[in-house]
Amino acid sequence: MNPLDANRSGEHRVTILAFDGIVADTIPLRATALAEAITLECTLLEIEVCAHDMLPLLHALMPGRTFSEALRVAIEQLPVLQHERFRHDVTVHDLTALRAQRAWSAMASHGVPLRDGVLSWLQAAMARGLRMVLRSDSQRREVEPMLRLAALEDSMLFLRCADDPPRVAGASMLQASYAAIDARLDRQRLPRTQRVAVEADSKTADFALGFAETSRITL
Repeated sequence: MNPLDANRSGEHRVTILAFDGIVADTIPLRATALAEAITLECTLLEIEVCAHDMLPLLHALMPGRTFSEALRVAIEQLPVLQHERFRHDVTVHDLTALRAQRAWSAMASHGVPLRDGVLSWLQAAMARGLRMVLRSDSQRREVEPMLRLAALEDSMLFLRCADDPPRVAGASMLQASYAAIDARLDRQRLPRTQRVAVEADSKTADFALGFAETSRITL
């Protein structure tokens, strides 16, 4: 169901939007940052890898994950990363994620294009009274400047980023983010039956169903 149609019938009042992959084209850039960081660390360890060969898997792993979380899954799924000098060295993992984060922050500082049609969609949705919550896998310092450049900063009910507190011990970034969004919307008397989530892939969309009436992967 289109959220605008749902809003007209009074069913949905809030859309939770994934910034990464739905609003902005960040996922390929984040995957590239991680691939290049892995390649550099492996080169230092004299492990031969190819950044290009890793990109398809890393692209699929990025939605709903931090760099550290995506790296942990990649290590289990990419045989080349199961080399003993890489797989079991937590310090190397931390350095790799930090390199990726710094590279992505540098990319984001130059601006990231919004997805085709997203501005017109947002304008039409807000004109019909639909409220927006933005959920991002990126850090606040990366997202807020992009929102300002696109004149979207004041259009959102609120923004939830990967590095925002509270972080729940043992919970993934996606779990912590949706728990915080859920609690905040509950306080604003916007229950799950009045929410729709739009996520970048089926995995995160399925997870969002625990916090919204419906979810999907396209605007």
